[in-house]
Amino acid sequence: MRTKIKDILQGWENFIDKKETTETIAKERAKHCSKCINAKKGMLTVFIKDELKDIQGHYCDLCYCPLSAKLRSINEKCDLNLW
Repeated sequence: MRTKIKDILQGWENFIDKKETTETIAKERAKHCSKCINAKKGMLTVFIKDELKDIQGHYCDLCYCPLSAKLRSINEKCDLNLW
């Protein structure tokens, strides 16, 4: 569990930093998540504005991670092995 939290915190750091390589990875991952039935709209839309509009304010219903952070965490993986 501690590793998962660390990975999501890294994802939030990458969300703020917006490095080109991380954003490229996040865009590719978002293509899958935006079509996934497990991507659910959450309350983050009010607080977090994401350039990846298709996943803005969404979280994964399998792991409950906010997608804005999960997609930008290099060590995170899709629970359905889509990326």
